[in-house]
Amino acid sequence: MKIVQSLLFALTAFVFMACSPDAKPPHAIKPPLWYGDESALNLSSYEVVGFGEGKSLAQAQAHAKEMIAQKLQSRVESSFESVSTNETSTSKAKLKVTSALTLDALQTLKQEHANDLFYVALSYKNLDFAQRIKEQLGAMACEDAPQNPYLAQTPLFKKLNAALGCKKDFRLHRQNKAWYLKLDTHLFLLGEGEFEELFIATKSGAFGFIASKQVLQEGDSFHFVLSANEAGYVTLLDVYESGVVTLLQPSIKLEKTLRIPSVESAYEFEAGVLEMGRDSHDLYVVFFTKEPLDMSRFTYANEDFASDENAYKFDELLELMQRYENATLLLRTEAK
Repeated sequence: MKIVQSLLFALTAFVFMACSPDAKPPHAIKPPLWYGDESALNLSSYEVVGFGEGKSLAQAQAHAKEMIAQKLQSRVESSFESVSTNETSTSKAKLKVTSALTLDALQTLKQEHANDLFYVALSYKNLDFAQRIKEQLGAMACEDAPQNPYLAQTPLFKKLNAALGCKKDFRLHRQNKAWYLKLDTHLFLLGEGEFEELFIATKSGAFGFIASKQVLQEGDSFHFVLSANEAGYVTLLDVYESGVVTLLQPSIKLEKTLRIPSVESAYEFEAGVLEMGRDSHDLYVVFFTKEPLDMSRFTYANEDFASDENAYKFDELLELMQRYENATLLLRTEAK
């Protein structure tokens, strides 16, 4: 009987010590020596590295990709829920990751399975965008292919064509809440600066298109004036810096000159920014056609519009720009 009581006392003492807030785990989990140490990976100056750990290799890779994306300042949003459990508590943390993000030329530098966890180090070659595409395409035959007439005039495509030595039929492509250039099965992620290089002002020989102000301050009122030597229909759309497209003016008859909005409407457009305190830019696109255009694929802006993935239609608008006469204006808005 004394032996049983002694055993019960010992067990009780053990449980009390184990549950004590000051108690330390018998074996601290230590990651591999290389984990988190960029100096141990022999990186080139243009490589961006990301470290990740998880209960599965996919989870570890997602964390590593998220680190790379944060360094690249990519605006890609997705999330998963990570749950860790021990004998005394359960904690949940929502992590923003880019598990669905397609990063071209992503390489695994290190990978290890230890302590029931996966550890990984991924590398992304942060070369100049044009040079990165040239490297990935390798020895692909360089023969000129038709390009979107608008895109061919942009700074990004001029750099790309110069680097490759020929023109390729790159298309703007939306996937996993990010913008890419697509060529056959290849996807090349566009960073914020690279995407901005797709916004330019272009002219049309069929009509004129000017704004009442060339540089806008947040809250400014402004309008557009259009003119043409012959009658036709004009349609006006706005491309936000994010690639969201809104319809500003459905097809309306243009005789000689036209003001949008009209004087009779008693209102003007108001300049705004997507993020408080951050300058913005918009690409305004006008189509000039003999007949009204069906723009039912594009809608007017509303409060929830910018967060709706279906509103990101710059790629679709570019396809229309290949088929119809158009001109563009790039207007910048300075935040307050």
